[in-house]
Amino acid sequence: MKIVGQRDDAGALAVPDFSGKPEIHPATVARFAKLAIAASTVVMLVGLYVGMKYSYAIGTFTAEQSRVFHVDVSEACLHGTEPAPVFEAHEGDHVVLAVTSLFPGGLFLHGLETEVDIAPGMETTITFTAEHAGRFFLHLHGNDAGNTHAELAVLEVAPR
Repeated sequence: MKIVGQRDDAGALAVPDFSGKPEIHPATVARFAKLAIAASTVVMLVGLYVGMKYSYAIGTFTAEQSRVFHVDVSEACLHGTEPAPVFEAHEGDHVVLAVTSLFPGGLFLHGLETEVDIAPGMETTITFTAEHAGRFFLHLHGNDAGNTHAELAVLEVAPR
């Protein structure tokens, strides 16, 4: 086998020709290499497209959901010795905050600007649709002599 442009003294090192084709043209090799690169690129792009399509369909662009969060107001919440939990939702989610308290007062959710009275030992709920992204703080405004003011939870609403 002789490659076009090969020197004559390198003939002893050439691979024997079994195909019956005496010459391999560099242009043919270049065309084959370009075709292999293009085919590999297409296969990788299709794989990325399919993978990303199903990846986003699983968790990122999900439909509105109902989110129920429970908060138990204890002595630790009132004195700040226990950090306030952070609840996560997305815009458009239906959110239910269920709060049980040992203390009387009013539940106030900043951003919703709604205050709901709470009785000791009873579960009180605040139900709404998360319309705006942001951080919203749930506070207890106490009806006691000291006018207790405690941060109970933080609701983080992410954009959809």
